[in-house]
Amino acid sequence: MRIEPVTHLNLGSIQTLVFAGGGNRCWWQAGAVTYWQERGWTLPPTLIGTSAGAAVATACLSQRVPMALNGCIGLFDTNPRIFDWRGLARLKLSFAHQRVYPAWLSSFIDDAGFDGLRQSPSRLRVAFTRPARLLGLGGSLAAGTLAYMVDRYLANRLHPRLPRWLGLHYEFIDLQQCDDLAAAKNLLVSAAAAPPFLSAQRIDGRHAIDGGYADNAPIPEQTATERSSTLVLLTRHYPKLPTLFRFNGRHYWQPSRRVPVSTWDCTARATVRDAFSLGQQDALGSRAYFALS
Repeated sequence: MRIEPVTHLNLGSIQTLVFAGGGNRCWWQAGAVTYWQERGWTLPPTLIGTSAGAAVATACLSQRVPMALNGCIGLFDTNPRIFDWRGLARLKLSFAHQRVYPAWLSSFIDDAGFDGLRQSPSRLRVAFTRPARLLGLGGSLAAGTLAYMVDRYLANRLHPRLPRWLGLHYEFIDLQQCDDLAAAKNLLVSAAAAPPFLSAQRIDGRHAIDGGYADNAPIPEQTATERSSTLVLLTRHYPKLPTLFRFNGRHYWQPSRRVPVSTWDCTARATVRDAFSLGQQDALGSRAYFALS
């Protein structure tokens, strides 16, 4: 499949909006979508997200992006380090993400917010990865990481194939179908669970890990019509690709440059406001090729 540059796209025609994963880089998505929403754009009927992209999609859907951004910055400002070396004495890895990520979700998702999400006309499908049965959890993490790196940096594919060839596969659950707030938070944590930073979780009694182990932008099977009305918000910058392009029938939009934030930093050094601002700036600059209706 070849890459086709796109010079104009009517956002009103988009029926599916995909939030790729990317840790702190996902604040670029938040900045861009917030810019559009503030100018009257209504989110499409279907949202898809994984890893931090799923959490950002939740914030956009509940119109609580400012709350999520302030909650993130507040938690990062009071967290002095990513790794607690004192855990080594007990032969236990202790990353701050284990505490910070669930706390961040709680900063903008509460019972009232979850009830509001359930009433939203837009549905959010959250993607997570299931480990390969033959490899188990540990083997899947190692093989998935290696395969993804090979596919990403050598094959240069937008959607890697090797992890799935090794038996890793992604699943989708609608956030609004969760029984309660606790189940919704567990789903969002599971979609971002990238050991050792954030431990693997369990969904329906089986391990669930970051959707990025199978694909950084998981998308379910689609018809040709569904692909043509899909927009994928990438968080990586691909210098050799156009800013807005079509691939395999879908539309993709990428940051204008490398998002200026560390993916995994969860301390006061993390420049999440810069990532958010770049999203806003890119959305402002995108008026040349995006129409909101």
